[in-house]
Amino acid sequence: MDNPIFQKTIIIFILILWVIDGVRKKKKKRYDSAIAEANARERYEWRYLRYGFRTIQVAATVYIFVQLINVLVR
Repeated sequence: MDNPIFQKTIIIFILILWVIDGVRKKKKKRYDSAIAEANARERYEWRYLRYGFRTIQVAATVYIFVQLINVLVR
C-alpha cells in the first residue's frame, strides 16, 4: 500500500461511513411501562459512569478524526 491516493480514498470512504453511522438515528423500541421505569432507574444510577465513558469516547473520536485529517492533508 505505497499508493497515497489509494490510502486517502479509503480514509475518506471510512470517514463518510463514520459520519453516516453517527447521523443515522436508531429506532426506539416500545417496552412495557414497568420495564421502561426500570431502564430509566438503571440509567439514572449509572449516569456518572456513562458520562465518563462518553467523555472518553468523544475524546478518542476527536483524536482519530484529527489524525485522519492530518493523513489526508499530507
